[in-house]
Amino acid sequence: MDIENNIEFEPVNDFDMDKTPPGPLKPRICPCGCEKEFQPRRRDQIYYNSQHANYAYNHGKRKEKNKNRSIEEKALRKNDDILDLHFKMDQIDNVAECFLKILISQGFRSRYHIGMTEKFDKVYYFLYRYNFYLFKDENNLDKIKIYKR
Repeated sequence: MDIENNIEFEPVNDFDMDKTPPGPLKPRICPCGCEKEFQPRRRDQIYYNSQHANYAYNHGKRKEKNKNRSIEEKALRKNDDILDLHFKMDQIDNVAECFLKILISQGFRSRYHIGMTEKFDKVYYFLYRYNFYLFKDENNLDKIKIYKR
């Protein structure tokens, strides 16, 4: 009986010696940019946690996907702001008319618009708050008519 009480047990797995992870999955490095090494709990776990996954999506895929969209929206907003300025200054009977060169010198780009329609042989272009159409006056100068939507 004394022999059974004095037996010491040694641990079967000593993880300090071989430094192997306790699970069947190998440690991974988080691809969000933090370079943190972690032990995945599931086979499909890519990121360290959901905050790292959100950061990678918002600063990676989403940013690349919406790159051109933000450039176009910026141009549309700038066009709308320029038309707003000239409509407030040159408005007569809810229509403003001015030279296209003045608008172009302020950064207006007529190719950026959200829609267009044709009425009575005139092509009207749409922005967020304004409609406009381009024409030539009697001196063959390019002009623009601005209408509030």
